[in-house]
Amino acid sequence: MRIIKIFLLWVLVGAASLSQAHMLNMTEMRFEVAEGAPAVLRVRVDLGQSGLMNPDAYWAAVNASSAAEQDERLKPALAEMTVGLQVLVEGEPTTMFVQSYDVDAVSLEAIGNPLTPQMAEVRFGFTGPQPVYLDQVEIRVAQTLDVPWPCLVRIDSFDGLPVSRLLTAETRSSGPVVLGVDGGLSNAGPLVSLALKFQAVLPSVSWIAIGFQHIIPMGLDHIVFILGLFFLSTKLTTLIAQVTAFTAAHSLTLALATLGWVQVSPHIVEPLVAASIVYVAIDNLYAVQVARWRLAVVLIFGLLHGLGFASALDAVTLPEESMISALLFFNLGVEIGQVAVLLLAYLSVGWLRRWSFYRTRVVEPASVTIAGIGLYWLVKRLAF
Repeated sequence: MRIIKIFLLWVLVGAASLSQAHMLNMTEMRFEVAEGAPAVLRVRVDLGQSGLMNPDAYWAAVNASSAAEQDERLKPALAEMTVGLQVLVEGEPTTMFVQSYDVDAVSLEAIGNPLTPQMAEVRFGFTGPQPVYLDQVEIRVAQTLDVPWPCLVRIDSFDGLPVSRLLTAETRSSGPVVLGVDGGLSNAGPLVSLALKFQAVLPSVSWIAIGFQHIIPMGLDHIVFILGLFFLSTKLTTLIAQVTAFTAAHSLTLALATLGWVQVSPHIVEPLVAASIVYVAIDNLYAVQVARWRLAVVLIFGLLHGLGFASALDAVTLPEESMISALLFFNLGVEIGQVAVLLLAYLSVGWLRRWSFYRTRVVEPASVTIAGIGLYWLVKRLAF
């Protein structure tokens, strides 16, 4: 029991930390000095999750009808970035200007979710004398500038290894860095190394987190269905068999729908998902034990729920270059979420299963509640 509690706490705290720590949408700055070319500062920032713009404003800018309108919508945020970012050469501040920018987003929902960062890139140029080999450079972020933290800074020059620094809301300066000197990552400290390693596994972690989030807290109908399976299965092996069948089925249809091989309208899928919840709950009320054919029913319902996951996943575009791996990690996140739901249910009432009144005092009231919730969703999704 103690091990289960520790594991559950780890899952919940880990999911919470991912959504709060802003590591998934941390800001990146890259200062580049190429031989014979002007210096440039490239800033990748999640504008919709920063203090510079809210998600609605960023979405409106992305969907602007013209370049002039987009410039106008982004002008306050870009001006604030120009003032709030400072590059010092030999201790003297430089004058920066916005050279160009790229903004993009797949949906307003994705912009508002820190687990699905919609990064913009802003490129700054410099007026006056340009930084050259062996110049000392320092990058600072003003206290008034609010960006998703931490901020990973990389300074590249045409001769020498790149130097990286990790900035935080408390530490907003890279410190002086001499261009062309092979400081590399060795002087960057453990935080930078950790951040770089995190970046390497970031796609995997983010898709696991997104999958988990599609169960807890966003997948209420899937949670209710899993609880419906839980309340009738008094044997752990029976419950595992049903959940495994459900997992295999929804993973299959999710993959087929994501790859475009199966297309079913959400207006059809969502009512059927609600109907599956009602069916399982009513079956719990009339069945004394799990029937053999129930596994086949759960398998069919799993196919429906997979299509439901696919509809939810439409708001977040899978990367074309790594679609299969992203899909696998998303499924892994979903399964972790389902396990967390089952662990919560077990810790809440599972230990009462040997109680003589377990069915009348726990299973039946819970099943009636689940049936009522499913019926409400069914009527709502059919009528509206």
